[in-house]
Amino acid sequence: MNEKLSTNTPSQASGPNIPAEDYYVGVDLGQKRDHSVVAVIRKKNGQITLVHLKRFPLGTEYQAVIEYLKLVGDRFRKVRMYYIDQTGVGEAFPENARRAGVKNVKGIELSLPRKSDVMTHLKQVMEQKRLHIPRDRELMIEMNVEIAKLTDAGKTKFYHRSGTHDDRLWALALAVYGSRFETISYHPFATSGKICPSRVEILLRRRAMGLPIPWPPSRERVGY
Repeated sequence: MNEKLSTNTPSQASGPNIPAEDYYVGVDLGQKRDHSVVAVIRKKNGQITLVHLKRFPLGTEYQAVIEYLKLVGDRFRKVRMYYIDQTGVGEAFPENARRAGVKNVKGIELSLPRKSDVMTHLKQVMEQKRLHIPRDRELMIEMNVEIAKLTDAGKTKFYHRSGTHDDRLWALALAVYGSRFETISYHPFATSGKICPSRVEILLRRRAMGLPIPWPPSRERVGY
């Protein structure tokens, strides 16, 4: 895809209201050291497209992010779910968002196992070539610098190098993760007549066996 992703606020974006389709929003919160980021994806016929990405300046108050989420809901109209990273802030942010009128809010605690689930799902969607991302240099950099490391306890830890960020990546990953229940599972039959395990099942088995999850996905496979 050659188009550039618009980062205009929903109220500033030109044109009429967006047609009512299924949208999912991922929110990665930060304030002093990390940025808060809002990612909006559209899901249609199993295909997922990143349609909006907004990164806030450092120090942005959480109330400003909540007001922005209200604008997102007004602009995209049919938001099925807001998946919000509440790690470090607790239930307060999702609850304040609900009180402000944001619907379909779900707070998610990004523990190591949950982070692994979120990234495993994103990797599966990318390798199935169901994720379509406009060319955004900063997002591509974040995808490529993210590191997956197996801890002594056998859990996969994700982190980024000093001087880099992964806020956009996690906002996108949360949005994609929030849309997962709409995915139709496909299990092709092998020549022997047995059902072949899906790629995500293979990755989950690797994690259960204490094996690392390869990250980032191969460019040849995901085609971004």
